[in-house]
Amino acid sequence: MKKAKIIKFGSPLMIVEEDEPTKIPYNYAKVKIVANGICGTDVKLAYGEGLRPNLPLVPGHEPAGIVIDMNTEEKEFLEIKGKQVVIYPHLSCGNCENCITGKENICLNIKGSLGINVDGALQEYIVLPLRNLIPLPSNVGIEEGALAGGVVSVPLHGIREIGDLVGKYVLVIGTGGLAFAAIQILKYGGAYVVTAGRKPEKLQIALNLGSDAIIDTNEDYISKARALTPLGKGFDAVIDLAGSSIEVLRSIKTLKRGGLFIMIGYSAEQLNLDYSKIVLDGIKIFGSRSYTRKDLKDSLKLISEGKVKPLITERFGLYDINKAISLVKEGKSVGRIIIRIDKSN
Repeated sequence: MKKAKIIKFGSPLMIVEEDEPTKIPYNYAKVKIVANGICGTDVKLAYGEGLRPNLPLVPGHEPAGIVIDMNTEEKEFLEIKGKQVVIYPHLSCGNCENCITGKENICLNIKGSLGINVDGALQEYIVLPLRNLIPLPSNVGIEEGALAGGVVSVPLHGIREIGDLVGKYVLVIGTGGLAFAAIQILKYGGAYVVTAGRKPEKLQIALNLGSDAIIDTNEDYISKARALTPLGKGFDAVIDLAGSSIEVLRSIKTLKRGGLFIMIGYSAEQLNLDYSKIVLDGIKIFGSRSYTRKDLKDSLKLISEGKVKPLITERFGLYDINKAISLVKEGKSVGRIIIRIDKSN
């Protein structure tokens, strides 16, 4: 079977041929991968920027596929044989305090995360625990299903920290796939949304998706952004999806007293935060890592009901993986790029 591998940081991924997996442990399944989204994390992995896993590594952490075989006697799992599924990428233990309380995304004994530090989904077949497979609703396409996790569930997990969204003023930093999903989630929940970004064409997409206003981050936008809030007191929450230290330092100043700063984007940069702003204004900072199984199931429901639609702009076969990585690195992809593992180039 074919798979893409990172052999050396900063070098093109290689397409290699290896034997198809045949051994399936109990309560595991063999999945034929159909589609996988490509994002900024894949770029960081390919170039060793902050994320430097042991190599070689098969990336791919936004996958969906078809269950073709399994080893189980449990009825709840038998029902998904032959069905399309979305893959939850975190190999959590299921037994620690965090897992038991529904926070398996930050499992205390995590065995790995697909495509991050264990081989991921940029390959034709993969063997995984059955509990990591979430059935795809019949009215959701497999490409949108693949993005239910990495595109919709990621912002959903952070947004949930805000609580009731009705009437809340929220600033979204970034204009990529995650931001576009965040806008739709926030608007569905009843929030007033302002989107901040650098590229006019992407800001226009944000408006088309329902953002109430836009901000150009090429400008010093703090006072302009605050002026969009009631009495200019600032935003209830800021959602950082850009992962830029400059924007963190600027956008945190747009929060009202007692506001919430949600950090979802990340980079290898260091932050030098304003102590006085955070402490004296009672600012809450929340680091949001990935998503839970519940987030994934809820995201699939949102997509199924037409509340959120992941933006797909390009599709490539596995042999064009390096082209896809380059487009993301250069910021030339408007939405998400999908790699179709099941199709030749």
